Amino acid sequence: MSLLAKIEYIHRELGIPAEQILAISFTKKTVLELIERCAVKNVNICTFHGLGNEIIKMSASPELGTRKLIDEAVIAKFIRQKISEFCADEKFHRLLNDYILFYYSAPASPGEFVNFAARISFNRLYLRRSLGDEKGFTRSKEEQLIANWLRIHQLEYRHQIQYPFTEARYRPSFTVGDIYIDLLQINRDGSSPQGKEYLRELKWRRKIHERYQTKYIELYSYQ
Repeated sequence: MSLLAKIEYIHRELGIPAEQILAISFTKKTVLELIERCAVKNVNICTFHGLGNEIIKMSASPELGTRKLIDEAVIAKFIRQKISEFCADEKFHRLLNDYILFYYSAPASPGEFVNFAARISFNRLYLRRSLGDEKGFTRSKEEQLIANWLRIHQLEYRHQIQYPFTEARYRPSFTVGDIYIDLLQINRDGSSPQGKEYLRELKWRRKIHERYQTKYIELYSYQ
C-alpha cells in the first residue's frame, strides 16, 4: 500500500520520529490492516472519527471524549425512529416503498436475451416505473437506472422531450437543465440492433449538438 510505503520513507529516510507520524483512513477495517502491516512501530493510525474523538479529549471539555462521538447503535436507532415518523406521511411511505421495490428490481440485462425483440418484449411486460415518475415508464432497464440515479441525486430531469433547436423529431433520452443525455443502443463492434439508419441518425444528432453548442452526453447500452 502506498500509505505504508510513505510512512516508512518519512521515518527512515527523513528521520521523522514514529510518534510524530499520523496516518488517517476512512474505515476501522482499513486502520486495523494498516496497523498490522505497518513496519514502523508506534505510528499513530486512526480513522477520521477516531481523530476527532482524540481532539475532543484534549479540548477544554475532556469529559466529552470518554465516549464515541456517535455510536453506531445510536445512529441506527435514530434512522429507524425518523423513518417511522416520516412514514406517517402517506407520500413519503409510498416513495420509500418505490425505492425499495423498484430501484433494485429493474428488468434483466440485454445480454440475457437472444435477440433485441425478446428484450423489448420482456421490458414491456415487467418494466417498473422509475422513481418519482408520475407520467409513465422508462423504456429499458438502463433508462430506469439512469432515471433513478438522477432522482436519488436530486437532479430534476425530463424524459423524452423534443430537442428545442430543431423542428425535426428528436427527443433525447433525458434533459437535465441545459444538458442532453442520450442512451444509445450500440454493439461493442460499433453496429446497432436498430440498424444502419439508427447509426446515421446518431451522426446527425452529434452534428446538431455541435452546431448549437449544447451540452451533450452519450451513454452506451452495449449488446
